[in-house]
Amino acid sequence: MRWLALALAVSLVACEPRVIVPRTASPPSGTAAPSGAASPSASAQATPAKVALSPVPSFTPAARLVSYERGGDIGQPSLRFLLTGDGRVITEETGGDLVQRKLTPSGAATMVLQAIQTGLFERDADFGRAPLPGTTPPAHGTTVLIFVVANGTRDVRVSVVPTGQPDDELYQKSAERDKLTALARGYEDLSWVPTSQWADSRAQPYQPSFHRLFVLPQPNAAPSGSPPDVDAVWPFLVPVESVGELTAGGAGGAAWRCAILVDDDARALGDSLARGGAIARYGWGSAIATAILSRRGGTGTVRLQLTPLLPHEAATCAGATPPL
Repeated sequence: MRWLALALAVSLVACEPRVIVPRTASPPSGTAAPSGAASPSASAQATPAKVALSPVPSFTPAARLVSYERGGDIGQPSLRFLLTGDGRVITEETGGDLVQRKLTPSGAATMVLQAIQTGLFERDADFGRAPLPGTTPPAHGTTVLIFVVANGTRDVRVSVVPTGQPDDELYQKSAERDKLTALARGYEDLSWVPTSQWADSRAQPYQPSFHRLFVLPQPNAAPSGSPPDVDAVWPFLVPVESVGELTAGGAGGAAWRCAILVDDDARALGDSLARGGAIARYGWGSAIATAILSRRGGTGTVRLQLTPLLPHEAATCAGATPPL
């Protein structure tokens, strides 16, 4: 029962305040483009005045109680469920946007117990699939579920290949895999949570305080098609090639740069990219934005990736994995 005592002892304080930084107002954007398709660049539109990036204030991340991600053999896993110590629940909608709700203290304790009662979060573990004797299943990519549950002073990480996949009949049955698959379903569909356990059950767009920006200048890469010019859509005084700091770990040794942006600056960049036709939109609720821009009249390209930081993530680039 130490899990229950831990969860019930968590102080569910008010949501952390968003950082609001005064900045030079940008010209109003045009009509928003439909989600999933970038708008064409506006012709004969003046380039907005560039502004200074706002400093990133000190920040204490929220405690993570439970998180659940779904991934595979390629790319980074995507967040499906997150519960933090202040009661916030962040989930991914069907269209890929992130929404937030808030649980009461008893609701948060109930949510943690869903994981504890499986009996599978005492230590790190990986529950893969074992073929049935005498069978040789074909090799192919598989779905992987990744759970992280707070256990005292450390996080317990448990991964599993879920049951219910088309070739499961070729593998041995597993009670552990069944339990964890059911746990994931419960976190993806929260309709079972009683109304009394919600402090706010309305699904609202997730409003992050900070965002992480990755930038990759590619001076020798020929742009494909007619992407927007980076100088026309980059809204900040600091040159795009100098923003943030160099990071290691990029695919093929690519020299990605990384910077943390406050919310106002990130949304200003998203608005500018959308006005230029580089992306459809990026704002509250967005999970990611990626863009390729033309560099100096077509002499190269600049790749950008912008993602919101989750409440339990530190506002730093240290340890962040560059895009593939």
